[in-house]
Amino acid sequence: MTGLAALLLSRRPIAPRLPDVLACLVALAHPLRSDDRMLPGWWSAAGPDGKAMAGGHGNNGMAHGIAGPLAVLSLALREGISVPGQEEAVGTFATWLDRHGAHYWSTTAHLDAEPPPAAEPARQSWCYGQPGIARAQQLAALALGDTARRRAAEDTVAVILTDPLRLARITDSTLCHGWAGLLMLTRAVAADSPAPDRFTPIIHDLHRRLAADWAHLPKPGFMEGRAGAQLALHATDTTGWTRVLLLT
Repeated sequence: MTGLAALLLSRRPIAPRLPDVLACLVALAHPLRSDDRMLPGWWSAAGPDGKAMAGGHGNNGMAHGIAGPLAVLSLALREGISVPGQEEAVGTFATWLDRHGAHYWSTTAHLDAEPPPAAEPARQSWCYGQPGIARAQQLAALALGDTARRRAAEDTVAVILTDPLRLARITDSTLCHGWAGLLMLTRAVAADSPAPDRFTPIIHDLHRRLAADWAHLPKPGFMEGRAGAQLALHATDTTGWTRVLLLT
């Protein structure tokens, strides 16, 4: 549904079915009752691998979780397109990620913990992890005029992408989970920041890493291959392709 919303949002004139899709995403903000407890409306009975999982999970990532709907609902608001409850849904999703966004996904154990447990060290990327979530949070902040959340999101990107230990966990150059995705994400964050220059050294470093490694990718394709990496390397977005990544 998020991908469909992104596609319809990119049409000119705006596609007439877009409000229906946005309304479906807004409905995810309504909590669900399960086994005498309240769960987020996007909670899944299956685990991240699609198999049954005791208690289910709530996914947080940009590619697979609630950060994606947050991003596209925020992008729509920034273009002046909204349906009833959309701003409230953006606030609900953003507040959830304030609390749980350090994790790839949340389990019922996370919900029962106060505060939520610290996240284990993990790869930080566009698809999963705090950089992608931070861009969604920045978009939400821009849509709602929330200066504090915008600043926190930008700080998250700056801290993570200057941390050698976190950078050491990035192992390839793909858009999905490698240098290319992080480069495009950081460019988008910088473009919407009142202090873009703070990201210039980060962008240069990511570009250097991508340029040195993209040709080693074994796949030719877009999300996990050389084509996507080259798009990022050359910083071309004349077709608006970065909407696919929910970045712009």
